[in-house]
Amino acid sequence: MIARAIDSYGLDSEKLFAESGLEHSRLRDPLARFSSASVAKLWQTARAASEDPCFGLTVASFWHPTTMHALGYSWLASANLEEAFHCAMRYTRIVNTAAQGVIRIDNTEDQYKVIFDARRVKPAPIDAALDAALAVFLIMCRAAYGAEFRLQRVTIKHDTPSCHARFAELFQAPVLYAQDENALSIDPAIVREPLATANPELVRINDRIATDYLAQLDHGDLGMRVRSKLIERLPGGHISESDIASSINISQRSLQRKLKEQGMSFTQLMESTRRELGLQYVRDPQYSFNEVAFLLGFTEPANFSRAFKRWYDKSPSQFRQDSLS
Repeated sequence: MIARAIDSYGLDSEKLFAESGLEHSRLRDPLARFSSASVAKLWQTARAASEDPCFGLTVASFWHPTTMHALGYSWLASANLEEAFHCAMRYTRIVNTAAQGVIRIDNTEDQYKVIFDARRVKPAPIDAALDAALAVFLIMCRAAYGAEFRLQRVTIKHDTPSCHARFAELFQAPVLYAQDENALSIDPAIVREPLATANPELVRINDRIATDYLAQLDHGDLGMRVRSKLIERLPGGHISESDIASSINISQRSLQRKLKEQGMSFTQLMESTRRELGLQYVRDPQYSFNEVAFLLGFTEPANFSRAFKRWYDKSPSQFRQDSLS
């Protein structure tokens, strides 16, 4: 996206990549990764070369679903925007491994706010990069919901830029500058409205791809590695902590200790994985509830039904009926 934006100004993206210590030719490899420090330098170099205070908006205009690996397609196939936002929160490290926790949700009766809190990202992103993040999320919402998608307001931490008219034209909502946070505010009813592009099977497939990709990308992310193995083995029936530990070549005791260090447990990961997969399967009418119970590793359909009602306060049949209607 940055390379295409640079070229759109008549500048030489290959030259600016080289100045930032990046190999331009690696853009042809869809699985190539660049260091956070080098990309941060590229943002600064490209923003300065463009002389455009709205450079971030230009970058966002080149978004495509494949830009974010499987995350882009999971987003488009989500049941509603709320599910899409939580998908982005779960897999944001596909975009930047340093960005874990950068997206937060503040949900009230009158407002659903998506906050971009980059204080923990090192090196700190420049204003243009955060502008691009806000704009990309807006573009992704419109791609899934439709061109009629509207925001309540946008808040931006930096001062009013000279190109503020472009911000107003893109966001089509009040844009407030010099605020305490970078955030998009949305009507909660819109966030939970079913999407015409929803496809639970595609969500499930792309979630699996995203999970496997992150598990391979960062072996230090033990939780994602365990989740990947759980998704793979749940249909086989009984899964033990010792089996999963063995599959990722560590002892059960080490697995317990390392998960505890990350603030989680094997039981919690099993529960959350089943919960998320269960939602996707129940939304897909091609699966009977007996099949869903098997795919989630439950020995009895009744055990699955009780678990699902505990998770979502509705039986699987009630939830499916509401989703279809």
